[in-house]
Amino acid sequence: MILGKIIEIIRSKGYGFIESEEGERIFFHQRWLKNLKFRDLNIGDDVAFMIKQGPRGPRAHNMMLPKDVPPTRQERIAELLFK
Repeated sequence: MILGKIIEIIRSKGYGFIESEEGERIFFHQRWLKNLKFRDLNIGDDVAFMIKQGPRGPRAHNMMLPKDVPPTRQERIAELLFK
C-alpha cells in the first residue's frame, strides 16, 4: 500500500486528490473507498491506497486509513514468532 495525504476534495462531484509521499498528485473517487465514508474525509487526512492506471493517469483504489491497513504476511509471522 502507498501512503499519502488528501490535498483536495470536491464534495459536490464525489472525488478528490491525494499527494503521495513521492509528491505525485493522484485522483480518487468516493466509489473506491474501503471502510471509509466520503463525508468523513478532510483535507490533510493521511490515507493508504493502491494505485491503478486510469485513462487520464493514476487512480487511488481501496483507500483506507493507515491504521486499517492489514499486516503483511511477514509482519504476521514476525508477530507470532516474537510474542
